[in-house]
Amino acid sequence: MQKTIGLFLIGMFLSTQLFSQTWERMQSWGLDLEAITWVDDTVGFSVGENLIIKTADGGLTWKELPVSFEGKLLDVAFWDENVGLAVGENGLILKTLDGGNTWAQKPSGSVQSLLSVDISDENRILATSGGGEILFSINKGDTWVKIASGTSQSLNDLSFINTDTAYIAGNQGLIFRTYNGGDEWTALNSGLSSNINGIAFSTALIGYAVGDAGNILKTLDGGDTWLPQTSPVTTDLRKIAISRFDIRIVTIVGDQATALRSTNSGATFGKANLGATNTRGLKGLDFKPESNLVYAVGQEGYLISSTNAGSSYTQRLAGIRNDFTGTDFKTDRVGHIIGQQGAVYVTSNGATSLVSRPIPEAVDLVGLDYWNNSFGYVGTNSGKIFRTSNSGSSWVPVPAQTSETIAGFFLFATSVLYATGTNGYIARSFNSGGTWDAAGIQSNTTENLRDVTFFDFQVGFAMGDNGQISWSNGGNVWENLPKLTTENLNALSKLDSSTAVIVGDAGVILKSEDMARTWRKIDVPFTENFTSVDFWDEFLGFISGENGLVLQTKDGGESWIQIPSGTARNLSGISVGNPTVAFAVGDDGTILKYECIQPSGLSEIIGESEICLTVANYSITDEGVPGAQLVWRVDGGEIISGQGTNAIEVEWNTPGRNGVYVSLENFCGNGTTSSLGVTVSAIPTEPLQIAGNGAVCLEETESYSIPTQEGLSYTWEVSGGEVTQGQGSSQVQVRWTSAGAHELRVIQENQCGKTDPVVKPIAVNRPPDQPGEILGELQTGLWQTEYAIPVQEGVNYIWNISDNGGSILQGQGTEKVTVLWEKEGDFQLSVTPENECNEGLARIVNVNVNVITSLPEKEDLTLAIYPNPSSGTIKVQLGAGNYKQIQVINAFGQIIQSLSLTSNTKEINLENLPRGINLIQLYTDSSVVVRKVVVN
Repeated sequence: MQKTIGLFLIGMFLSTQLFSQTWERMQSWGLDLEAITWVDDTVGFSVGENLIIKTADGGLTWKELPVSFEGKLLDVAFWDENVGLAVGENGLILKTLDGGNTWAQKPSGSVQSLLSVDISDENRILATSGGGEILFSINKGDTWVKIASGTSQSLNDLSFINTDTAYIAGNQGLIFRTYNGGDEWTALNSGLSSNINGIAFSTALIGYAVGDAGNILKTLDGGDTWLPQTSPVTTDLRKIAISRFDIRIVTIVGDQATALRSTNSGATFGKANLGATNTRGLKGLDFKPESNLVYAVGQEGYLISSTNAGSSYTQRLAGIRNDFTGTDFKTDRVGHIIGQQGAVYVTSNGATSLVSRPIPEAVDLVGLDYWNNSFGYVGTNSGKIFRTSNSGSSWVPVPAQTSETIAGFFLFATSVLYATGTNGYIARSFNSGGTWDAAGIQSNTTENLRDVTFFDFQVGFAMGDNGQISWSNGGNVWENLPKLTTENLNALSKLDSSTAVIVGDAGVILKSEDMARTWRKIDVPFTENFTSVDFWDEFLGFISGENGLVLQTKDGGESWIQIPSGTARNLSGISVGNPTVAFAVGDDGTILKYECIQPSGLSEIIGESEICLTVANYSITDEGVPGAQLVWRVDGGEIISGQGTNAIEVEWNTPGRNGVYVSLENFCGNGTTSSLGVTVSAIPTEPLQIAGNGAVCLEETESYSIPTQEGLSYTWEVSGGEVTQGQGSSQVQVRWTSAGAHELRVIQENQCGKTDPVVKPIAVNRPPDQPGEILGELQTGLWQTEYAIPVQEGVNYIWNISDNGGSILQGQGTEKVTVLWEKEGDFQLSVTPENECNEGLARIVNVNVNVITSLPEKEDLTLAIYPNPSSGTIKVQLGAGNYKQIQVINAFGQIIQSLSLTSNTKEINLENLPRGINLIQLYTDSSVVVRKVVVN
């Protein structure tokens, strides 16, 4: 199975995010470094080919800074650790105000390569070009003006020795001098006609220049005359620097790993040994301030340092100029990396060092798969396949007789494997690549296939361009599955015996859990092209992508988080060595190592443990750790500044026993939490409300409280009553002894001060008076009748009917009700007043309910309703009665049917009557006839 691809991915896109160093860069960048400068003993910058790097720890580690440009930066200068300029090809000028976190391009007015830049004073800076131009700025590089130099020769190096005096070294032996800050320049006689590449002065009079063919010059009179010095080399010399600690020490670097040093002001020079086979050219050189520590940079990310002013050097960084295309690590130490021009590298120490094991042909390698640490296959863009059984010490060509690019492999064993490639190519071999069978396989597609894998000896799938997924049972005939996307699918990884994940362009992630028969899309908030994916098990996996993107999952690919990689280079391959170590490779010689280590514990928290409600500071002595975050948590307060650093400000807003907590966290877990208990005493900043009844009854005892806050005492005051229990606490009992409007007060107090009183108005009430007379019919029939009493403000009325003689249809609780009388006889209708205190004296009225007294005598003689009882359908014969309306009322007093009658209506059928007792009411102009009907 191919874990990475790079066949169709070309180009470089640089982001503007400043990454934390979660990933460690192994080796260096495979790009030329052109210049280096130190701001102080710890902060330094180096620039070069599409690259700016920075150290903040004195050169121990270097990180890539976010900047977007094309071409080379050739020199760099800084006023302080924040403000600086970098210059380069095609008149490029970049400026930073924040130590390199962000860069802005400034118009130079030139299209020539700017070779050197140096600072004159706090605002003035000059630059020189490869075409004889001199540029100067008086506003720290925001705008630039050209100064006539009188030459079109390349001006290679510029050096200020004070705010007024500066020198320029150039081609064909040119040396210029200015005494007025660069406004005017005078040509000096160097005595050379060859190119002079570097110049530096130790005093106002003593200076040195170096150039092609090993030339070294010295002046003792400020440049008026120059004397050749004895040089031990004939290689071109590029840069010269003088120790700021001892001006007798002169250090020089140049082509072919040349490094020279003089300890006697240039009288003699010795050559440092940088390795017998080392041919990397050195281009930039700078001493740390006030020390003999010197750093040099050069070809393909080469960075060396010396603690003895250049007598001997230690290699810090050395890169490989190659766009790597894939990687396969079998452990956290043993792995293989492939790239362009047949490059294969092997490591046995986690990429700390690499051994070159190229294939015998200079063709680009695209796919790889290793069975174990030693045995594996690589595929090329020319259709050739190579096999090794000894970790690349030797390679055996196993050609598949095709010109298609071979991008993917799957190994059943060392001898049994499948390969995929462009134009739908699928082939297999049963003899370790000795012969290949492609003719016997029907791929049924012409899409470029990037990789292939099998779940068992039968079922497998391949994927590739334009969303192509091919599925097979047996490997002979491949079925085209429905496409979920038209984006190119670039890599796959098998999680277990039935689950796989595919990644592709534009942030596409697909997952299958049924041996690749069906797929679903997993949405992520990323649109970069994903280039590689690898899983350690069914849960832990990584994705690499363009612009340095790395994602990680812990749930089998259902969700992904970004892990900063520290680079903006396109990454083409990723491989998991074990559950805590992974490797990624990509453009410009990028090799990254991720090691997931749970953070350790932290120091004790420093700060006040007893405090009032205010703002307080808390800190730890530990500094931040790259790739991890300091996470603070506060109970009872709010962090108002400093989250993520080793010092925070806390605004305490909740009194009581609270706490401050801090831990170091990364993707692998949390370190031990440090904690500090804090007792917060406070006066509430906003008025509290007293909880309890605001309307009470006379001679009753009520409970009142406010929220308890530790460390506070409470003083209660009451009018119209007395505190019977709880004085001094946050909860009291009060007995109310006087009716009317009163109030309850509480004052809170602690060592922080005393609050204003919190006041609660209290209304102390009596029970209500007896209601007035009940108005309404005192003799009625079986129908609805209204009754009312005079209203009293703030009183609730409870109406009752004795012996269940009727029902209150509406108005219960008010001064007016509607009663449906349901039984004949004598009943009592009573109304009892009540308020929040108690019930008052009830008012009672006697009501006689008699249906017979209201029946029309004649009409009733011929009225017939049958059957009765009935099953829900009855017939009503009206006889001679002159009825105008008929209503049916159910057992709940609800009118369920109502019909208007005419003089011609003699008979009515009523249907669907509900079970129980129903009243049939027949209305004339002056009376009503009521009959009961029982429905079974």
